[in-house]
Amino acid sequence: MLRLEAVNAFSLLLKGAGKGATESILKDLMKQLKQGLTDKALVMRVASAQCIQAVIQFAHQPLTAHDVETLLQLAFKAFEDSTFAVRRAVSSLCATLLAFTQKTAITDPQKPHIKYAMTGDDNPTDTPEAKATPLLSIEDMLNQLSTCYNRPNVSRDTQVGVVEAYATLFVLLGTEFVELHYAKIAKHLIHEFLHPVKNVLNASDAAFTRSKVIFLLHNTIGKRLLSEQGQATAIRLLVTDWIKTWPPLMPNQPQPNKHALICATHLVSALVSELEGAARAVQDVLIDPLFVLLTHPSFSVQMAAVWCIRCICLAAPANLPYLLPRSLNALEKNLGNLGNPNTTTNTLRCTIAYAYAAAAIMSVFPARPIYTSFDLSARAMSIATQLIKHTSKDAKIASVQVQVAWVLVGSLMGLGPNLVKLHVSQLLLLWKTALPKPTGKEANAMRTEAEWSFLFHTREGAISSIYSFIAHNSHSLVTLDIAKRIAALLNNTLAFLATTPTSFAASTLSPSSCYKVKVTDQNYALRKRIFLCFVALRPHLSTYESSLTSLLRHALTVFTEPEKIIPSSGAHSQVTASIPGQFVSVWHTADGHGCGVTSKMQGYSIDIATTVDDRDDENNYGKEWVTRDRFQKKTKQWIPQPVAPSTGYIDASIELFATLFPGQPPPVQESTFEQIAKVVKDQRLEKNSPKRAAVLVNVIVALLGALKHMMSAHKKKPLPETVMVTGRATQLMQEILMEAIVHPDPYLRNAASETMGRLTAIVGGAFVSSQMQQLVDLVVSNRDPDVRAGCALAIGYIYSHVGGMAAAAHLKTIVGILLSLSSDPHPVVHAWALEAMTMTVSAAGLMFSSYVNSTLGMVAKFYLSETHEPGSGSVAVSNAGMSVGFTAYQEFGRIIYELIGTLGPELQASSKIRELCLNMVEELRLEPDERVNVEAIRCIQHFLMFAPKHLDLNELVPYLQAQISSLHIPLKKAAVTCLYQLVQRDAGLVFKAAQPGLDNELFKMLDTDPGLSDVKNVIRGWLRETAVSEPSVWVNITKRITTGSHGRPGRSDPGTPLSPTMRRSGEGLSHDNDDEEEDGDDYGDDDADGFVDEVHVDNITSVADASGIGSSLSVNVEIPPRWRTQLFALECLQTTIELIAQSGIREHFDLVAARAKRQQAGIGDYLVFRVPDLIRLSFTTATAPVNELRLAGIALLKMVIEKFTNTADADLDDMLLLEQYAAQIGAALTPAFGADSSSEIVSAAVRVCAIYVGSGIVKDLYQLGRVLKLLTSALDKCKDESKLTGVGEVKDLSPHASVMVRLSVLNAWAELQVASQRQDYLKQVLQPNLASLSPLWLRSLQNYARIRLESDIVALSHSAEGIQASSSGGIDSMYSAATKEVVLPFYRRSWLKIMEAVATLLEVKAPSIMEALEQNPDFESVDGQVPNLFYILFGLCIESLSHISSASSGKTDATTMVICLNALKTCLQPSFTGNRFLPKAVFLELMNVFDRLIQTEGYAVQLLIIEIIQRLIQNYGAKDLCQDLGDESLFDVDRAFEPEALPSTAILYYLLRLLINVFLQNIPTLSNKPMSARPRVALGQENIISLLGSSLETLAMLVGITPAIHKVDMLAICYHIFAEILMDAKSETLLAPRVLVLLKTMFAQFETDLSSKDSVALSRVTNAMLHTLVDGLF
Repeated sequence: MLRLEAVNAFSLLLKGAGKGATESILKDLMKQLKQGLTDKALVMRVASAQCIQAVIQFAHQPLTAHDVETLLQLAFKAFEDSTFAVRRAVSSLCATLLAFTQKTAITDPQKPHIKYAMTGDDNPTDTPEAKATPLLSIEDMLNQLSTCYNRPNVSRDTQVGVVEAYATLFVLLGTEFVELHYAKIAKHLIHEFLHPVKNVLNASDAAFTRSKVIFLLHNTIGKRLLSEQGQATAIRLLVTDWIKTWPPLMPNQPQPNKHALICATHLVSALVSELEGAARAVQDVLIDPLFVLLTHPSFSVQMAAVWCIRCICLAAPANLPYLLPRSLNALEKNLGNLGNPNTTTNTLRCTIAYAYAAAAIMSVFPARPIYTSFDLSARAMSIATQLIKHTSKDAKIASVQVQVAWVLVGSLMGLGPNLVKLHVSQLLLLWKTALPKPTGKEANAMRTEAEWSFLFHTREGAISSIYSFIAHNSHSLVTLDIAKRIAALLNNTLAFLATTPTSFAASTLSPSSCYKVKVTDQNYALRKRIFLCFVALRPHLSTYESSLTSLLRHALTVFTEPEKIIPSSGAHSQVTASIPGQFVSVWHTADGHGCGVTSKMQGYSIDIATTVDDRDDENNYGKEWVTRDRFQKKTKQWIPQPVAPSTGYIDASIELFATLFPGQPPPVQESTFEQIAKVVKDQRLEKNSPKRAAVLVNVIVALLGALKHMMSAHKKKPLPETVMVTGRATQLMQEILMEAIVHPDPYLRNAASETMGRLTAIVGGAFVSSQMQQLVDLVVSNRDPDVRAGCALAIGYIYSHVGGMAAAAHLKTIVGILLSLSSDPHPVVHAWALEAMTMTVSAAGLMFSSYVNSTLGMVAKFYLSETHEPGSGSVAVSNAGMSVGFTAYQEFGRIIYELIGTLGPELQASSKIRELCLNMVEELRLEPDERVNVEAIRCIQHFLMFAPKHLDLNELVPYLQAQISSLHIPLKKAAVTCLYQLVQRDAGLVFKAAQPGLDNELFKMLDTDPGLSDVKNVIRGWLRETAVSEPSVWVNITKRITTGSHGRPGRSDPGTPLSPTMRRSGEGLSHDNDDEEEDGDDYGDDDADGFVDEVHVDNITSVADASGIGSSLSVNVEIPPRWRTQLFALECLQTTIELIAQSGIREHFDLVAARAKRQQAGIGDYLVFRVPDLIRLSFTTATAPVNELRLAGIALLKMVIEKFTNTADADLDDMLLLEQYAAQIGAALTPAFGADSSSEIVSAAVRVCAIYVGSGIVKDLYQLGRVLKLLTSALDKCKDESKLTGVGEVKDLSPHASVMVRLSVLNAWAELQVASQRQDYLKQVLQPNLASLSPLWLRSLQNYARIRLESDIVALSHSAEGIQASSSGGIDSMYSAATKEVVLPFYRRSWLKIMEAVATLLEVKAPSIMEALEQNPDFESVDGQVPNLFYILFGLCIESLSHISSASSGKTDATTMVICLNALKTCLQPSFTGNRFLPKAVFLELMNVFDRLIQTEGYAVQLLIIEIIQRLIQNYGAKDLCQDLGDESLFDVDRAFEPEALPSTAILYYLLRLLINVFLQNIPTLSNKPMSARPRVALGQENIISLLGSSLETLAMLVGITPAIHKVDMLAICYHIFAEILMDAKSETLLAPRVLVLLKTMFAQFETDLSSKDSVALSRVTNAMLHTLVDGLF
């Protein structure tokens, strides 16, 4: 301990005053430290490495190249038998040393041949003099590491350490250096790691080594250090230097190594996926070499090329229409040549590769539907069925044909249920023939290995396609019937496998395959597929099927007897000399097979039954906070990572066991456990051998999966039969688990403990207490640290799974035992006991309240005690502690986090506890270990929830800001999440408390760590708070990011020495004071919004960081903003404009008002001042090289045009502000029609063109010429061709894209037609085109209606056209369901505008539309019925009106309503309904919709409905509206009592009811009961007057057409309403005169029609009204 503290003190001394260290002191110090590097105590190695690093960084001394080499050799020795922390510190030291060698070398005049460099200097390497040479060349520098890596018999620890050192070195050298020397670095790594001479690689080693190269070249360099430009260059380089070198052109050229090819291709795939939209720049270089690579003899190389082709199709989908036909053509050509007698094996291999390429390209379809065509998938399907039906007699050729066929079928299964359902019946037949039931004759047949191999191969292909079918369509297409049929086929195959020989020779290669494949591997692959299919089918099958029990037994034997499984061809048997009794970890066998251990257990994370387990706590994610080498961290892999067939078979058997076990009856469960117990207790297995560990791991993982399934089934339906009831089964399982819980392997202990926790939760009852007692007794009686750690963890899991309430009785015991175990001085015991404590506090929740004080006190005591410090105790104990993977301090943080949660709001009340918590958190925050800092920040987050007042923001925010730039990703993540929490409370305060440049750091993180979603959330939170008050800030940010700079590099503080290669940049928001305004206002930045550059001092902490880099090293990652960051900045700007528009502050959109306001107040940041910038931004992004950016640029332009259409120019009278930018707007829209554009961009641009032309900004057609030309040329293309293939220079549109573009063009012209009602100048543009537009508009509405119908009806209907996806029919209606899914959204976006345009033409009976109607086949009236075309338009409007209400979803629905009502108004005229009136049922439906709208909507909608009724009365009159009054069928209850009454089902009655509703709503005195409780929209007085005026006129018209028999009744209603209006003082002046006029017109011919009886009634009614009025006067 003393030595350790002395060395640590020295490190800190050097940091503070390194320049003061004299040469003699340094010499003595270095001598001690060199010994320390290879000390037996690992803690000393870490401290020594850190101290030497400090010497190099901060002290002055000369070092020659030889000195560096000797130091490195010592460092490499320190890697032997090291743990994570040691590798981290030593790799950081190696990297610092090597980065130092890139300093300029100095020669001593006395000894000219010796070069040296000074450590600790501030002269950065980035600015070398003209001829300065570094101490070591790049190659020499990298060779220092590779020689160590390639030493014979080097351990894996050392190799991983060297990889860490490489990674750290690249990050230290920084972006510029790495981009400059990428070729050398890539060549060095691929050559040194994958060279067959230096490393003889078998498959498993090769996979491991390739993953290391990919980790360095992609995860470290490609993803984080290269700019987008650099990534594109790297792709070109990899293609020319590696991929294109095969096949060698010259006969004497060496063949490139296949591992190098795989690696290079995977790197290209990863870079393409990283570039995504920006990959268009390199696609031309890539595609041909990849297709050449498909002809490589190695399957792995071919698959790497296939994956790369798929990545290109995803990133640049415009390639889909070219690459799929190319693959299918090559495939068909090769298939045609298979019959040739001189067909080589190579042709067979190419054929398979092309099939995989086609399949991979088709798998992109669902993600990129616009670019696809189902004709191609139909072609693939027909190729497949032909091949299956007509296979060759030659086994080799047949096996290729069958493989090709099933690969294509498997890929088609992923294209969505609409497409797959068409082929299901056909597929079931194909599968049935491929998987026949074996007959008795076959069972006894003797077959050769070649025959077996062929049978395995064909069945495996068929079952793979079945698996693909279930995986992609299980929710939609797999019914019970289909599931049973598939299960029968799978059982047939299992029966067939039962007839196979028990074993094949391990070395036999398959004669029928054109690759080197073992027959055993084919056997395993087939069995694995069957198991996976059963796992996927399980939810669809009924519970007890006898076949499932035998299947369970079958699966069980696979993973409990792994020694019977022959390792796959990739693995090699490795003989490890094991000393009897000594523990050898199964994880250290590096032979790719590991005694048959499952790959489902990766450290602490166990990948089993992930679909059912909904406990999303972190225990499930495998304790992610436990550190491991970052090379081994689980990162999301772009490239699929399959396991060897033998391991895959074991994995599948475990997954199947877990799935089937819960449904078994108790006797089966018991016998299963007996079998497992027998295997586990087998005497032949040595106690500590890896073989035994492998069996145990498999068993525990399988049991864990089974219990997960049980718990989930128990949650869904708590029936007793899903639970293990029998005591015998429980007892057997307990025995198995107890052995694993005390096992020396920590991963196995963790899995067994979780399984035990789940078991106790399921069995419950007395079992909980007996199990607890057993564990407690074991702890008391046994001193072995592994046993005690295992028991502690098991107790934690039991409590967390049984749950707080159920295990409440045991809480006291648990807390007592865990606290006593936590005080055990052995680090393994106390670390795991503290972890169990964390789990207990978390599960107990409020029930833990009474133990909070004691626990908190203990934590504080442990923190201060020596035994819990890292490195305490003897060498052996401290080394054991180092290998745990986490420290006690981390656990203190986790416990405090949970305790704060338990205390909750009580924190505010009890000051003592609060202070203690805060002090502990503060201590942990200052710890040098970043992993502990992460926990401290989590505690702070919890504090913010319950006691925010007690935290000081001014101190907290800068601290978090400093952590954001850490290289330890979890710390970065925690800091960002905490910032987000603060921003949600008060964004303004956070940015006030922050150091300058926070916004810059956040945007930079989007480039380097796009995975941290909270970064965007922080920015959005800040945006919501500042957008309206400071729009300039956001314009400036977007401007800065899209122009590609992250602010100016700042100055370094001369006082802080920086590492030799680094300069830290203090970022600031660049001030751009371009004043575009003529009046010279500087509206860019006052200090409030521009963050001024300040000196940036790094927070220096001592421990090397978990990503291998000391946090004392600042790092030089300066890359221009990536396109995704630019896209996000544009989204922010659009949000800003939206928020400002919603704020309703007029000055933002009114230049005159804004200037006045600014002159008056002296300041004022209004958006309107930044219009020039907005236009410029739209232009730059609309012409960017990445499609996504172009779309965003066009969207921004659209927004600017819409929002600033009416803004007047302050300097020129009668001019609009945007008029002066006409040229820029035209220039921004033109490139969208260029050859490098895409269908989506054209589609968006056409709409913006229309909005701009129709907005009235520029009324001079000559000035609009450029934009109009774009619109008219697009329309001409739509006119001429039945199938639209291109617009502008965009060619070869796919069928779906063609529908999208056509609709956009029609929508754009509809926009102009609608605008022409306001802007006269548009009429001369439209007039020449209306004749061709009208039929197109009508047809698109008809298509929309037809597509809306269920596609199956259409397929059956006799309509010859089918769905017009390729515009005028022609798409195979067979695929209409799949097409519908793709094209429906395009129609939804366009139909309203088109409907509005058609309505405006119908309204004026324009000749063009009348002619179009005449020619439309749906307009013919059959048998005197209303024409179909009317119903189509009428139906679309009614359906739309039925679904919406303006209250629920705001503005868009209100406009939809108005458009639909206007359209209905124009449709309801005799010329359009074929002079017929609507059938009564349809009419009543219309009235019901109107009724709802009148009761729920506001003035505008009500007025429109009244106008429609007026129009109905005018157009159809008494003949149609009163036709049903004489109808006897209308006889109803009312008429039984009063024969003269108006029937309540009559058309007239419905019209009257609508009008009465309007009066009732707007004349409160009319109703004697209160109106509906729904809050009314308050209408202005003048609105009410005009609405009532129209309603009164309509009422008078209605009375006019009423038959004589009902006239007096109607008049009585009128009188009542008139009287109320006349008596209302408010309506005296405006409405009363109208009432009197109406009375006069109504009476004109009133009496002539009436009978004498009615005349009497009339006089009585009139008297009554006069009476009421006279009463009202007095």
